[in-house]
Amino acid sequence: MSKLRLWGKLGFRGKVLLAMSAVVISILFVIAGISYTYQKNLFEKQMEEELGLENEVVAQEIYTLLNSKRGIAEQLGELEDVREFLESPVERKSVKSSASYDKVNQLMTRVQESTEGLGLVWIALLEPNFLIADHGYVTDEAYDIQKRPWTAKAGAAKDLSFSDLYIDYSTKKYTVSVIKPIEKDGKRLGYFGLDMHLDTIPELIAPYEINNHKHVLLTEQGQILYDVDNIWSEIKDLNLSDDVTTLVSTSKGNFYAEVREIKGTGWQLVSYVPDYMVTDSLHDFVYTIGLSWILAALLLLIILSILLRYMLKDLPTIVKHVRQMEQGNLVSEMNIDSKDEIGEIAQSIEQMGKLLNIQVEEMDFQAKFDPLTSLPNRSSVQFQLVKWIEEMNQDHIIAVAFLDLDHFKQINDSKGYSYGDALLIQVAERIQHLLPEDSYFGRFGGDEFIVLLHSKKENFPLLRTTLTNVHHAFSKAFYLNKQAVFVTPSMGVSLFPTDADSSEQLLVNADTALYKAKEAGRNRILYFNYEMKEEFEKQHMFEQGLREAIKFNHFTLVYQPQFNLKTNRTESLEALLRWRHPEWGMISPVEFIPIAEKSGLIQVIGDWVIETAVREIKEIQHQFPHVSSVAINVSALQLREIDFIHRLKTLLKKYQVNPSLIEIEITESLFIDGGDDVLQTLHNIKKMGISIALDDFGTGYSSLNYLRILPINRVKIDQTFVQQMENDKRVQAIVKSVIDLSHNLGFNIVAEGVETVKQLELLTAMETDIIQGFYYSKPLNKGQLHQFLNNDTTL
Repeated sequence: MSKLRLWGKLGFRGKVLLAMSAVVISILFVIAGISYTYQKNLFEKQMEEELGLENEVVAQEIYTLLNSKRGIAEQLGELEDVREFLESPVERKSVKSSASYDKVNQLMTRVQESTEGLGLVWIALLEPNFLIADHGYVTDEAYDIQKRPWTAKAGAAKDLSFSDLYIDYSTKKYTVSVIKPIEKDGKRLGYFGLDMHLDTIPELIAPYEINNHKHVLLTEQGQILYDVDNIWSEIKDLNLSDDVTTLVSTSKGNFYAEVREIKGTGWQLVSYVPDYMVTDSLHDFVYTIGLSWILAALLLLIILSILLRYMLKDLPTIVKHVRQMEQGNLVSEMNIDSKDEIGEIAQSIEQMGKLLNIQVEEMDFQAKFDPLTSLPNRSSVQFQLVKWIEEMNQDHIIAVAFLDLDHFKQINDSKGYSYGDALLIQVAERIQHLLPEDSYFGRFGGDEFIVLLHSKKENFPLLRTTLTNVHHAFSKAFYLNKQAVFVTPSMGVSLFPTDADSSEQLLVNADTALYKAKEAGRNRILYFNYEMKEEFEKQHMFEQGLREAIKFNHFTLVYQPQFNLKTNRTESLEALLRWRHPEWGMISPVEFIPIAEKSGLIQVIGDWVIETAVREIKEIQHQFPHVSSVAINVSALQLREIDFIHRLKTLLKKYQVNPSLIEIEITESLFIDGGDDVLQTLHNIKKMGISIALDDFGTGYSSLNYLRILPINRVKIDQTFVQQMENDKRVQAIVKSVIDLSHNLGFNIVAEGVETVKQLELLTAMETDIIQGFYYSKPLNKGQLHQFLNNDTTL
């Protein structure tokens, strides 16, 4: 009742003020609650991202450490000396006098001394039941392999494995071993093992334990390898999910924790940080936002109290003004001079309109400008270009220049995105200082910028000079964190109205020129021309045609016979891919293979070639037993595929083809592109019984070195040498040297492109093994090949 009397005593201003106070405070509480919840989620998400990223980095470091030891054990366990030692009859007392012991001991000692963080390097012999290690170590009579802690797990493993944590027999130290089983004919002879020093793990993890970030490292069986705070005992039963950050409670406080499995080992890495990393920041936020809202509420209520006097007199003006605001006019003024409550509300509404207008302008800025560099974004640049095209007459020229930073992704990957963002900001500032006032400069996204310039046609050299200056500006270093960074730009330029008269086509043409600049070696400016467009459209047309050829089976294989000069017979063939388009006719592989490689279609096409050749060689060899092999060209992209060997084995098994019937042809450039992984794949191919030929020999780099390291059976002399040697004694000398060198290394020689009698006579005199070329036979389809082989004669 007393509350009603108080309400009745209040005037209109008091009632409105009281009502507005309740509304404002309620809204502020709701907004504050929403802000608190949002900020808390934001802090926690940030913590999860940081924890997950750090966990991934540390796990990768540990994986790299373990995988390096795994690789050493894998390679050494496959060595012939190790296997020969295990197969030899030795006894513990006389082992050091055996013929193979010195080699094995020197090998283990060399590996132990040259590998950081490595303990014993050892070989365990099951039937003699003893163990030898580096530096001449041999176990005593009390040593029993079957009783060692690592034996059960290693015995159950089919291949290389990591042991659980155990105490080493000789060093009495906690040890983890990587163990490679050695078998012969299904019988296990023993093991090859590497003991790892566990003190390398704290040294590896310690640098990441900053800012209260801590870690726990566990074996597959849950044994603790690293836990400086002894916290695992309290959180191990909390069922932490892999790769999920969880808030856990312990006697030492609350922590955010994440578990990540280290791939290939079964080990687990737990990263955790105290919860105050989030709560402290949240408390600061709560204090700041609370004080801000209180001050804002007080300020708003004071303003309302002053303005309420002007409300009633100017209410229609306020209503009209509000309706104008609904229509988008947020900054108009009511010009209300009254001092009553209506006037106060009017001024508040005007103020609200201005604030809303600021927010609208901010939203408009975000829609039109890049938030990182504050440059106009893609839509703004496109709008400006359209405007210029509409305003400019034929006496003017507009230059549209795309600029892209070369290898920028490598900077992001190696230094981090914040480092890359800082570089983009400096690039934007440097370019902007070089451009005239009437230019337009924006960021299209990522590391791609765009420059719009215009002038009268007679002043075009000035535009070209401006773009050249922009390109040359990158010759100076950028400085990030006081470190000099050099980056180069590729630029593509199209011109209005010379190259196109629409904004869309100008942008497409500039992008095409940029693509060609990168393809030509980067760090250059290229101006669009219609040859680029035609080439781009041709590539696109060929790519679509290749997709249709794959879908509708427009490919075919032809075979070019290879004549053996020693036996006077056709004993091998080379499978060659042909594409006959239903409209364009026969298309040369020289034209479509590079496009297939760029588009990634070469892998699908290559698989088709291999399967077709494997299937057809069986039929050919069955009818013509003297044809002993078919050569198949393979690209670097195919050899870099992880499952290439598996697919090759599957095809041989599917068509019941002897691997000796297949020869893989490679080029030197393939090894340059592929590196060590390709070399290992080639060794695996040769182990299958498939022969390997080095094609186009002499046209690449370091050819003699490849003769040394590549596991090849044949060397194919490129046809350019064969066709030049008729009239060039120096070329003859080169060819003769290659043939003699290859024969001395145990390789057969195939001479490609033989087309004349004189070439044949020279190659025969040089003791060439095999010839291939139009003089003997052109590439033949299956029907022609069968007819040719049925009438096979000597030259």
